[in-house]
Amino acid sequence: MSGTMILPGVYINVLSEGLISPGQVTVGNLGVVGTAAKGPIDELTLLSSYNDALATFGSYDSFTLPGDPSQLNPNSLTLTRALELAFGAGASTVYALRVGASTGTGALAPASVKLASPGGDCVTLTADSPGTWGNAIGVAVAAASSGQVLTVPFDVTLTSAQATAGAITLLHPVAAFGQTAAGRNRVIVRKPDGSVSVPTLVGAAPSAGQAEFAGTTLTFGDPRAAGDVVSGAYAVDAAAFVSVTVSLGNFQEVYLATDGNMLFQKVNDPQSGSTLVTATKDAHSAEKPNVQIAGLGQGANGAAFTDYNASSTYDPLLDVDAHIILAAGQPHTAAGAALDAHCQKASTDVFKRDRIAVVGSGFAASGTRPPTSGQVDTFVNGLIGNTLASDRVILVAPGIVASSTAPDDQAVNPIMLPGAYTAAVIAGMLAAFPPHISLTNKPVSVAGLEAVFNIAELTELVQNRVTALEVNRGIRVLRGQTTDDGAFREITTRRIVDYAKYGVRSAAGPFIGLLNNDRVRSSLRTTINTFLTGMLQDEMLVGYELDVSATRQQQIAGIVQVTITLQPVFSINFIKVTMILS
Repeated sequence: MSGTMILPGVYINVLSEGLISPGQVTVGNLGVVGTAAKGPIDELTLLSSYNDALATFGSYDSFTLPGDPSQLNPNSLTLTRALELAFGAGASTVYALRVGASTGTGALAPASVKLASPGGDCVTLTADSPGTWGNAIGVAVAAASSGQVLTVPFDVTLTSAQATAGAITLLHPVAAFGQTAAGRNRVIVRKPDGSVSVPTLVGAAPSAGQAEFAGTTLTFGDPRAAGDVVSGAYAVDAAAFVSVTVSLGNFQEVYLATDGNMLFQKVNDPQSGSTLVTATKDAHSAEKPNVQIAGLGQGANGAAFTDYNASSTYDPLLDVDAHIILAAGQPHTAAGAALDAHCQKASTDVFKRDRIAVVGSGFAASGTRPPTSGQVDTFVNGLIGNTLASDRVILVAPGIVASSTAPDDQAVNPIMLPGAYTAAVIAGMLAAFPPHISLTNKPVSVAGLEAVFNIAELTELVQNRVTALEVNRGIRVLRGQTTDDGAFREITTRRIVDYAKYGVRSAAGPFIGLLNNDRVRSSLRTTINTFLTGMLQDEMLVGYELDVSATRQQQIAGIVQVTITLQPVFSINFIKVTMILS
């Protein structure tokens, strides 16, 4: 009850279990893993558009070999290209994970440059993420211009010696009195008794009520006492500092600094610091940097990453609700088994993040030319013999024709991409579809196919668990299916069940910790029933049965038994027509 019943009155206890409703559920979030020219490494980034992807990970490079467009670039960047295709096909929420090779030629490395001072190395500026993007960052160190003012604050508690001398020594020479910059100077004196005075600043020996900035000294006209707190700011003489401009394209950051230590502090300031670089002090950071022009270099993308076949590569995605997983640009032979292992692990009751993966075929032919009929035969035979057999993996073929924005690809645009990138398109389409909408017979918005399969080849591919694309009133998915031969062969069945699992968890979660009695179990049943009724109304189900119960032993153990029988909807794959003539 809501109080101890001692005084006469009405005592009210409000039971809120009946107001619990299931939360919002989706199974359309993508998780994409690949290489890129910039951005955080091994950290998930949430994206909502392709523009977000470009801002975070930079543009992709050429798919063809620079200087020889007839050959493929062996280590082209994959992440941004796959994101372009996925967002273009309908994806709206993507968790992107940038990976890169940490060893070997072209291993991940941030671009950097050392700024020199009279004694040697002063400060090292390093791009804030590894990759070739940083090689385009320029640095210009110049003498301060007439319009640039560097104001330095100070706060000093006077010692006995300073009070006796009536002066304090500053860190930097002050702009001469009468200069425009000197108008920024100010001084405030606070005595231990709380009184405050503001001396008038003059350009000669100060008298009572005055103070003078000269060189690196602040002199007072009034007697000062130990313990007085002197604070304020002064404009540094223009000859004592430099202007450091960090630029990338049309974007510029300007820092005024007297030495490497000040530049280090300003570049790394968490509030107003650089968005392009970080700074580290070198041996001569106490010196003023020389006037110089330099550019960052030696940045590398780690594009030769090969660990797509390790399920641990995808472990960061276990922490988020990503429902459709994609290894950008990787054929099923390189990533299929690891993606299956990851999806099975994520879909357990330990992680409760049910998901599927989409993988695609490799090239039907080497290079950038369309495959010959013989190469197509070999390609089809390889797909028929695929070893994937999972209710959580979709295998897509063939490759597609797509436009590339990379400058070195323009000579051969549009380019041919393998089925590994077709997977990105299909993943984007799935993300945009409700769980019960089938891929079967859906148009695919691509310019063309790498290979056009004939009827016999399409039949073999469908029978061997391949989601094949065909030319039929445009380009369409022949049949959307997983690589499973069992109950979850239909992608919609897998997604409907996963949607139901997410929804039941969402509905039941708030009841954890409540009483295990008939009243609360009835509320739990009502909440789950509300969610399942919504699925029925949305035509994801054609029927269901629900039972919520607990034996006495289950009550003692804290268990509620929820039994659900689902009848998921199926799509039309075949129409059988019987014609009777008379």
